[in-house]
Amino acid sequence: MQDDTDMLRVTLLGTGIPNPHINAFGTSTMIEAGDQRVLIDCGRGAVIRMAQAGFPVGHTDTVILSHYHSDHYAGIFDLLMTGTIQQPFANRGGPLHVYGPPGIEDIAAGAWQASGPDRAIRVADSEIDPEHMRMVPHVYTSEGTVFDRDGLKIIAIEVDHGDFIKPAYAFRVEYRGHVFVHSHDTRYNENLIAQAHGADVFVHEIAAGTPETFAKNPRAKIAIDHHANPQEVGRVFAQTKPRLAMLTHIALLPPDPMPISRMVAELADEYDGLVLVAEDLMTIEIGRNVTVVPYRYGGRP
Repeated sequence: MQDDTDMLRVTLLGTGIPNPHINAFGTSTMIEAGDQRVLIDCGRGAVIRMAQAGFPVGHTDTVILSHYHSDHYAGIFDLLMTGTIQQPFANRGGPLHVYGPPGIEDIAAGAWQASGPDRAIRVADSEIDPEHMRMVPHVYTSEGTVFDRDGLKIIAIEVDHGDFIKPAYAFRVEYRGHVFVHSHDTRYNENLIAQAHGADVFVHEIAAGTPETFAKNPRAKIAIDHHANPQEVGRVFAQTKPRLAMLTHIALLPPDPMPISRMVAELADEYDGLVLVAEDLMTIEIGRNVTVVPYRYGGRP
């Protein structure tokens, strides 16, 4: 029987892009390993997805951010404030520790100011400790180990998300010989490839557009040019050879979006292995084998 203490468990709370979509919330990923629980990115709706998955909002007091596009951190203010409420759905017992590239100090200061009215009311009602609504910033300035505790190591990998989005990071998560890699937002990137070998599961973003879309919506090309296209993602998987390859943050922009069948066919020109399209609330259990559990089977009671 598999020992849960040796398992690396990953829940894809959000797999979407900035476009509001009820089935694909902003990027956020819950990492569980032993007693450690870390949220990587905290996009739109992360608190709702945590509740759906059976996680109290206070399930973790640690968040690591990849970069500062809104769909990767817009949900952090909800997590910060709602998590302080002393009810079973929340119950965070202290401040929220947030690791991020330079700029996280400004976000923390802004969060303290923005949460002030709510905090004042709840403190006056003797409902919360005001310090529990504090965001404690931890700055990391280069790639390398960001988090290392009780066998869980999370390593930042610098990627290329465009000339004006620097720095931006992918993450390699290691626990008891198990490896999970998430590209977050990036173009085709040799540095990511070099550091993604040996992954049990490699989740990579992808973007594609049709000529019709670019003709009718020229700004779509600006967005898609910040990401990896299907052939490039196929080359990434072919070079890194994960046990399981997955696609997330799928940008197929209107008005004439590329059919997903065409997207995966273009990827297959470069990679002929198994590829799974991620969806919100999937749980990935990495132990003696790799199991992907859809929400309807994997949600906590």
